[in-house]
Amino acid sequence: MTKGKYYFSKSLEKGLSILTLFKKDTPVLTQSAIASTLGFNMTSTYRYINTLVEMGYLDKDARTKEIRPSINCLLMCVNLMQATDNLRMIKEVVDQIHSRHNISIDVAFTVNDTLVRIYHREAKETLTYSLPEFTRDCLHNTALGKAFLSSLTDDEIPQKIQSLDLVNKTSKTIVDQDVLLRQILLSKENGYAMQEEEYLQGVLAIAAPLIDPISGKGVGAVSFDFSVFEHTTDSIMKDYSELIRDTAGRLSKLLLSTDT
Repeated sequence: MTKGKYYFSKSLEKGLSILTLFKKDTPVLTQSAIASTLGFNMTSTYRYINTLVEMGYLDKDARTKEIRPSINCLLMCVNLMQATDNLRMIKEVVDQIHSRHNISIDVAFTVNDTLVRIYHREAKETLTYSLPEFTRDCLHNTALGKAFLSSLTDDEIPQKIQSLDLVNKTSKTIVDQDVLLRQILLSKENGYAMQEEEYLQGVLAIAAPLIDPISGKGVGAVSFDFSVFEHTTDSIMKDYSELIRDTAGRLSKLLLSTDT
């Protein structure tokens, strides 16, 4: 037995194996499903799950017993992501575009209807805005969120819109489901989405979805953000629609070895 094998922790292995079960297609699991998938007995499964719940990495619904990753788990994943070569390459692409065009750029993943920002560059001497690290109730009122919605299938888009809490952030926020649906379908056709002072007055944004190269599904978006004092919606679409689509395509390719 090698020294590495001698110091191998089976308990840690089993705990981590539980966390790896949560994916885009399986965001919520039950104890029985976890035990069945991993071949653990129910007593051990309960112990590992309870430990992860107590540590704050899993949330367990007291009524339904459904289990899902917590915000703390999400934060840990973002921190790990920021330590990988994938983020370094994403930064290089974003930094090049930022340097060439002096525009504010945000890159974010979408997890359980929450935007998780992984990188931000701000334009010099211009009014823009910076999203928090985690932003909820924003898929309908940000360019990032709209771009992600446009990556869903035609059948999934109306279902997702119906499930959203259409929070009214400004007087221009779209809170009508039918209007939002038409806009998202147009964004899907165009390959980019627009936000016109719907999240914050005075700010316009254009975004395109990030697509997982393996599954072909949307995992987030990249956006360019502008001040209404320097740009109009028409000028942004004319000058930046091709660039945002190209940027999203380049960043999507970098996700090939990234488990989001």
